[in-house]
Amino acid sequence: MVWLVWGAAASGLTSSNDGSHVALARALAVRGQTTIDPDAALTLRVDVARKDGHLYSDRPPGAAFLALPAVWLGHRLDRMLAPLVRDQAHAREHANTVEHVPAASAYVHTYMKRGGALDALFGMRATLWLVVIHALVVGLLGLWCVDATLRRQEYGVVARRFAVLSLALASAFGPYSTVLFAHGTAATMMAACMLALVRTSRDDQSTVAWPLLAGLAGGWAIASDYLLVLAVVPLVLLQAPRRSWPAILLGAMPIVVATLAYHAAAFSSPFAIGYDFQQNFAFARARASTFDGNVLHGAWVLLGAGDGAGLLAQSPITLVGIGTLAYARRFRLLLPWTPWLVALCLHHTPTGGATVDHRYLVPMLPLAAVGLAHVWQLATTERRISWILLAISFTSAFAVWKHVFTWQESRPFPHPMHGLVGALVVGTVCMVARRASLISSRQP
Repeated sequence: MVWLVWGAAASGLTSSNDGSHVALARALAVRGQTTIDPDAALTLRVDVARKDGHLYSDRPPGAAFLALPAVWLGHRLDRMLAPLVRDQAHAREHANTVEHVPAASAYVHTYMKRGGALDALFGMRATLWLVVIHALVVGLLGLWCVDATLRRQEYGVVARRFAVLSLALASAFGPYSTVLFAHGTAATMMAACMLALVRTSRDDQSTVAWPLLAGLAGGWAIASDYLLVLAVVPLVLLQAPRRSWPAILLGAMPIVVATLAYHAAAFSSPFAIGYDFQQNFAFARARASTFDGNVLHGAWVLLGAGDGAGLLAQSPITLVGIGTLAYARRFRLLLPWTPWLVALCLHHTPTGGATVDHRYLVPMLPLAAVGLAHVWQLATTERRISWILLAISFTSAFAVWKHVFTWQESRPFPHPMHGLVGALVVGTVCMVARRASLISSRQP
């Protein structure tokens, strides 16, 4: 069900953000380089860094690292399809054929307007489709990790289903699992880290696999979104037994070393990052100017309804999940995220730039699913509350997907695929509601 919704909603490339990740992955997988000069047009000349006359992605490398197998295979398939692409060249003379490109129409028009060759975009069709499949698989892996965490914490099947489906269909986790933004990769890695930490704290310490996985997943999350160091480190310190800390650190070493090596190769220092050389946004070149905002304004934008971007405006069901954890005094789960959340509230652009949403919060959304499972478990004896939760979830699903389709396609709702997406969301909600109704009717 989730795969159908996400697959129907996937557009391929949507913006300079995922274009920059794809350009970096192609540079590493195809040419064995860190410069993205041949593929710089994929960034729409926006999310790009410049150093010593060469162009680089300004994105953290973690998402591109994970996409390397898909891009490597896609490039080889593109070469096999090259004769067919040349034979179809005459069909690409007009802009009305861009629907055949695995990219949102707004992206393709901007790509061409800024000097990108449409033939080059057509020439990497296999790569772009495999990137979409990769993003979907990573998102589904994140959902599996969330479900496994909830199962380990002994939540019932309906509570788990409600939490996972709300995360997948009624929060920004779903839309960002259809594109190669760092947020989707980071969210899945945080979900894997949370699962591994739960298993580490409860399992026999003779099993070293879970601490190693916690370190690898946490390190990969940071490599995808540098700021997550403010969440991962406190999470490990509060959730993991001290005796597991060396194994967790050891598990993080491969991705940490790979990230530092990339920085050194691209920017001449292990501790220099792409944002230091950002070509278009001066505020991004220094941490002091990146996090110079007003914390109250940022909190209202991310968590409230500021600029129509926050959780209250777009995904109130997620806010219910987070609020439930606070109500249940699950502070050991919430406190590790506090430094990270405060830093985001201070961000220069808390709306995420052109997306005007709360995408910076996506890595935290698996945590909200724990709260949603908890509130559903509490509501099993009160059918009215269950229906209220389902109504909030459905409203969130509509708001989240409406917003995403609008900014990706730059045209008003609805899109031809929206009907299928809406039908699948309604069907899923009805399925959960029916199962919840059956269980509630069996309560003594």
